[in-house]
Amino acid sequence: MQVKEEDYELVESILLDNKGQFNSLQREFIELFETKTIIAGPGAGKTTALAAKIVILLKNLNATKSKDGVFIITHTNVAVSEINKALLKAGVGAISHPHFIGTIHEFFNRFCVIPYFKYKYHHSNLIFDNEDNSGLEYYRTFIGRKIPWINEEKFKRFKDSLSEKINKSELFLNEDNSLNLNDTTNWDKFEKYRELMIKAKFSRKIKGFLSYDETFLFSKIFLLEDKFKEVLRKRFKYIFLDEFQDTHPQGMNLLDELFVTTNNVYQKIGDPYQTITFNQPMPTVRDEDLFRINITNRFGQEIAEHLNIIMPDSNMQSMQGKKSLPPIILIYKDKKDIYPTFKRLIRDHEGLDSNFKESDRRDKVLVLERKWASDVKDGVLYKEKKQRSSLSKNDVLKSLIIDFIIKRIVNEGGNLSEVKEWLKNHSQILSLHKLLIKIIKKGSIDEVENELKNLINAFLEERGSSKINISNKLFQNLKEITVNIQVSNENEDDEDDIFTIHAVKGETLRSVLLVDFEQKHLTKVMLHKYGILEEDNYGFTHQNLLYVAMSRVTHLFVFAIEESDWTPEIKAVLEQKWRIVETKSPVEV
Repeated sequence: MQVKEEDYELVESILLDNKGQFNSLQREFIELFETKTIIAGPGAGKTTALAAKIVILLKNLNATKSKDGVFIITHTNVAVSEINKALLKAGVGAISHPHFIGTIHEFFNRFCVIPYFKYKYHHSNLIFDNEDNSGLEYYRTFIGRKIPWINEEKFKRFKDSLSEKINKSELFLNEDNSLNLNDTTNWDKFEKYRELMIKAKFSRKIKGFLSYDETFLFSKIFLLEDKFKEVLRKRFKYIFLDEFQDTHPQGMNLLDELFVTTNNVYQKIGDPYQTITFNQPMPTVRDEDLFRINITNRFGQEIAEHLNIIMPDSNMQSMQGKKSLPPIILIYKDKKDIYPTFKRLIRDHEGLDSNFKESDRRDKVLVLERKWASDVKDGVLYKEKKQRSSLSKNDVLKSLIIDFIIKRIVNEGGNLSEVKEWLKNHSQILSLHKLLIKIIKKGSIDEVENELKNLINAFLEERGSSKINISNKLFQNLKEITVNIQVSNENEDDEDDIFTIHAVKGETLRSVLLVDFEQKHLTKVMLHKYGILEEDNYGFTHQNLLYVAMSRVTHLFVFAIEESDWTPEIKAVLEQKWRIVETKSPVEV
């Protein structure tokens, strides 16, 4: 497909607000329509370039009346929103049939899991829950039918224990595609009861009670039949996997199996060096499959040159004319002096650098562990960050209550599809809505707890199910949701400026203070990368965490090192590359 200059003018006017142009690497990516892995460094404009690519592609497909489908996998609503807004502004219209945009779970549930259950079990009533403790009663009943002697009172503890082991164990497919069960509890009698446990587990799953990760198990089972693979391959010619480094390995394997073909264009876009979940493997990329977007507009060469020491393969380059401040090593003796010195650095730079002062980005302190917050600010506990939710609080509360009622009735003998339909059309659902509104207005369930309990019990009693009381875990879950699921305040408290590195992944900040206490993993990475330590006695995750922390900034990065670790050898190397500031000394800007 040939991209015309008028196409660029259109997407640049929409996505860049006529304030700039896509750089040469971004244009190469936009015009690239072959199977590749695209490594896009921090601040390289990956999401914006992807949105431009989708606009131009769909505009071309519409003009040629092509039936080729486009499939985009994202991890956040931000990318979905940016792409759909750009499509609407371009006159293409939001993504709709035969195309698809959504998360990997949404894709596999819609195109594999639901079709599988319809095809195999003639229903599509699925409930996803990673903490499905309601299955315990089901397993007790199941094994009670299969092993009559286990129902005797003297075997009650064993029956309960076996039910819990079934609930905690995980189904998987053997190499011959037969079902098996992981012995997650290291039980010495596991082999004796394995077959029974598999049957019990699977019998509940086919009723529609799944965990989130079982999306991939049942998709794999569905795709064992080649005819279903071919349907998806023919429908979706173009596949774009955004943030591929954060994709579940099982999901990635399924996508590779589906779309690595000569007839599909399958592009993975992301940054493997930003894989920062512990125990998650870093994706491997073959050089021949690789395309890099490594020109950043976030920071200047002052930051880029250090990132390239920490992560040489990233080879980050800054845009011409982009400037940052020289990064700082902050030497401290007392942890309590670190934060005031950081604030002093910010004030001094604001007084001398107008670009720094006029930036609307935030300044944040980054930690590996939340407990370090009180080391940075005496007596201050780490404040849980309130994330924006794609669902309203009403939706979350309602979903939790509805799922609870359905599971309880089904576990005690109801039919899943029939129960869901009955509850959906029940005359008392309006009463539930009114209670939820009261909860949201009050910000608590305390005042309506008994009223809510009575309403839930009315539903349960109508279907002959056992009632609950206030001590049920449901009410604790509801209380936690009313506290935690809130829309974040745009005017975030400036004093709440301590975050984990994981919490700021994807953000752009004006400045960062990075502290590293206790085992000092990040300091070890730093000293090894600068050739001071010979041994690389750290995991790749810590290397990636340092890379992510440093690459958040537009202007200033500060790394705190304890005075007792500041040896003459370290000083001789780092003072050639970094500005050195001591907490008690005057700051020279």
